[in-house]
Amino acid sequence: MDLIIEKFLEIVIILIAAKTGAELMRRINQPAVIGELIAGIVIGYYGLGLLPHAEPGDVISTLAEIGIILLLFEVGLETDLKEFVELGSTSLFVALIGVVAPFALGYGSVYALNLGGDFQFEVALFVGAAMTATSVGITARVFGDLGALKTKEAKTIIGAAVVDDILGLLILTVVAGLLGNDGDFSIQDLGIITFKAVGFLLLTVFLGRKLSPTIFNFFVKIPSPGTFVTGCFIFAMGLGAAAHSVGLHPIVGAFAGGVLAGEANMTTRIRDEMKNINFLLVPVFFVYIGSEVNITILASLDVFLMGLLISFLAFIGKYVSAIGAIGKGMNTSVIGIGMAPRGEVGLIFVAVATSTLSSVINEEIIAIIIWMVINTTIIAPILLNRILKKSAKKQQDDDRFESPVVE
Repeated sequence: MDLIIEKFLEIVIILIAAKTGAELMRRINQPAVIGELIAGIVIGYYGLGLLPHAEPGDVISTLAEIGIILLLFEVGLETDLKEFVELGSTSLFVALIGVVAPFALGYGSVYALNLGGDFQFEVALFVGAAMTATSVGITARVFGDLGALKTKEAKTIIGAAVVDDILGLLILTVVAGLLGNDGDFSIQDLGIITFKAVGFLLLTVFLGRKLSPTIFNFFVKIPSPGTFVTGCFIFAMGLGAAAHSVGLHPIVGAFAGGVLAGEANMTTRIRDEMKNINFLLVPVFFVYIGSEVNITILASLDVFLMGLLISFLAFIGKYVSAIGAIGKGMNTSVIGIGMAPRGEVGLIFVAVATSTLSSVINEEIIAIIIWMVINTTIIAPILLNRILKKSAKKQQDDDRFESPVVE
């Protein structure tokens, strides 16, 4: 009984810390995810010591895993397959550069800086993969606040960021599959894991597009209160488990589940029904990630400087993606900066490293990636906000800057 009460108190502490951190960030116009991450670092084992080390399978780590599944389900829900298929060549070109350039810079920097020790190749793969992330939610929020979601730049960024998320998850899945055991690498393993990841996504999308309307209509027809939200939750968890059963990370299944749920033409209802569960459990994931970070390592001068350098390279890697929009009549600086925030997507890479790759990725590398996530997530929206405000003043009569309808 005492152990149960102890876990109750830990959950209370986590939720209070999450909401406090999120509110503090909101008041200085910064993403809530940064506040939740910092709150976790402060109250964690290496900080104030209010939380113990979380063990795999215990209450806190399980709630955090559910949180990450719900987060990826939500990201997938906002991915419109029709828009993805109809994606213009500009967005696709921006997306491809936005994956290749950061990956190359991240991979090369590990060798140039002699990071990783005995696992240099493995660390190079992970850092490169982590730098491919793009947080479409944070960039979309900046555009939405300024009523600029209808601009060509916004549509290009959001389309490209969705592609980056899909490619980034595939890369993460492959890297996690290759390095999850002992860091051994073979071309055969690379081919098998890549085939599994791509095959799983294609198969679930092919079957799910036909089945998801029937499944969600079935949830609607059951009159018992709470059936619909329970069905949505089961759908997300079930596809996460399905991905795990074929050797992939559950987040791939959760993302696919969100994409398929969106095909049921009930996106607004699903989002509204799941919203309160997400508000409760997704912050647990971010606080949990922060609580496992060694604050001593994070605050060390060497790691901080390395984090700044990697952050700069990460920013440049996404900024050059705007090359794909040259000559299209768009503000390339807006596109380059808008692709830079890593936000919650970057922290998913940290979570996988902490839970699956701990034998290969050490605490210093994780701390460097966290600095990269924090820096790009804070700086990019500030720069983007300033550029968009200047553009809005010059184009006050342009109907592209009408306020969007927000559901």
